[in-house]
Amino acid sequence: MTRLTTLVFTGLLAACQAPALPEAERIDGIDWKLTQLNGLPFAQDVSLRLDGDRLSGVLPCNAYSGARAGTAPAFGAQEIATTELACADPVRQQAEAEYLALLPRAEVIERDGSRLVLSGPGLQMIFEPREARGDEVF
Repeated sequence: MTRLTTLVFTGLLAACQAPALPEAERIDGIDWKLTQLNGLPFAQDVSLRLDGDRLSGVLPCNAYSGARAGTAPAFGAQEIATTELACADPVRQQAEAEYLALLPRAEVIERDGSRLVLSGPGLQMIFEPREARGDEVF
């Protein structure tokens, strides 16, 4: 390949790639921790990670994953599956069940400064970036 052909090919390839979003607008590839549910603090450890058309996270007792539908600001959580680890703490079980019941009701996703907001009829979930936790995998 000649140098000119290489430069043209590289330029065309770069033009086809979507530009990277500024950090303040990015939603995907960040581990989000649920901090508020319908205006109240959410004390249990629940996270959400979005990667293209997939979503995943950790719950108080289990991990979960599913399909993400829609293009922001539209949102949909579908086909959610969880691990089935034993969990004897009823408070953690209740928090997990509540989140799993509410997540599919979210219809809108948006960035609000450093926060991620999922909302739907009678629903508002506020997430903040989750600190890295070493080897923990979603």
